[in-house]
Amino acid sequence: MAKAKTFLSAVERRAEELDTIASVLPMERRDELAELLTDQDVETLKHLVNQSMGDNTLRALTSDLAYLEAWALAATRQSLPWPAA
Repeated sequence: MAKAKTFLSAVERRAEELDTIASVLPMERRDELAELLTDQDVETLKHLVNQSMGDNTLRALTSDLAYLEAWALAATRQSLPWPAA
């Protein structure tokens, strides 16, 4: 019996791609980011996370992003805008 192919929308596909770099993104915003980012944005982020940054730089970036996200939520009650103005 042949399995039916599952076709993902572009947003669903980007959400799955974002899962591969979950360590640096606020994952509670995964679906929102999947809608905002382009395929090229996601590929660039994946490249930076997987190939272009050392472990210490990646940890520092993750920490900084978490701090900025928390600050934005506390100060404005909104997540950081993406892309940034």
